[in-house]
Amino acid sequence: MRLAHSKTTPWTPVPAVRGGTINFKTLLEGQEGRPDNYQLLLADTDVSFKSPRHRHNFDQLRFSVKDSTNIGPKHNLEEGDLAYFPEGTHYGPQNQEEVGRDSLAMVIQFGGPSGHGYLSRRQMEEGFAQLKATGDFEGGVYRRKEPAADGRKNQDAYEAIWEHQSGRAVEYPRPRFMEPVHFREKNFPWLPLKGHAGVAVKPIGTFTEREVQVQCLRLDAGASYMLPAQQQRQIMFFQSGSGSFANGDDWFEHTAVDVAAGETPRLTASTLSQAVVLRMPRLD
Repeated sequence: MRLAHSKTTPWTPVPAVRGGTINFKTLLEGQEGRPDNYQLLLADTDVSFKSPRHRHNFDQLRFSVKDSTNIGPKHNLEEGDLAYFPEGTHYGPQNQEEVGRDSLAMVIQFGGPSGHGYLSRRQMEEGFAQLKATGDFEGGVYRRKEPAADGRKNQDAYEAIWEHQSGRAVEYPRPRFMEPVHFREKNFPWLPLKGHAGVAVKPIGTFTEREVQVQCLRLDAGASYMLPAQQQRQIMFFQSGSGSFANGDDWFEHTAVDVAAGETPRLTASTLSQAVVLRMPRLD
């Protein structure tokens, strides 16, 4: 099990792969090169942020921590909302000016059910720097000074970096979902867990044959709970509260936790605590 705390993690600027300004706190990362690689971050999105309509060859989960985040025309994630962006599914264009103010969101990007993996932040930044020698990044598009071998001059910025770093053309999985799945988490009821005083869950959804699962967990002050072992990695993000794990690690508001497959950490809450729990795809 690994933990990272927002309060001890600095903000860092992000290369301008998309349009406008966005800053990250990268809390947790997986292992580069593995199909289950991932990155969990807090994204401080400036009102100037824009991105063209695009898709990914990985999965993404967003939780809107503060204010609204625009994900498409007249489509905002309101504070407290969750959204699952499946691999191969188009979304956008994004324009934070539709909201009219900055936003704060928790974002997990992770290798999806098709096993294409996920580029690490190091690979992204390296590819961005190298491609600037042969073109410009403008508003989420990479514009080459000279056409590529296939004749293209303009290309989605992330796609161009992925192909540069991977040495081959990107392949997008055929989309299982035609739109991102947007959840109004606050409208889901809490379900008390039988046999666990002071513990409740909100099952949000399970997706694809690889069993990507999203749920929310709540512990009253003083409540204890052992997270059941799973065959896949679990990622926790504490929206609020504080407490301790049995190994002595503490959590606070905006702490992120990586729970490896088979691990069964025990949690004891000091104050009322709520967390988003993501079970990543079973890629075995």
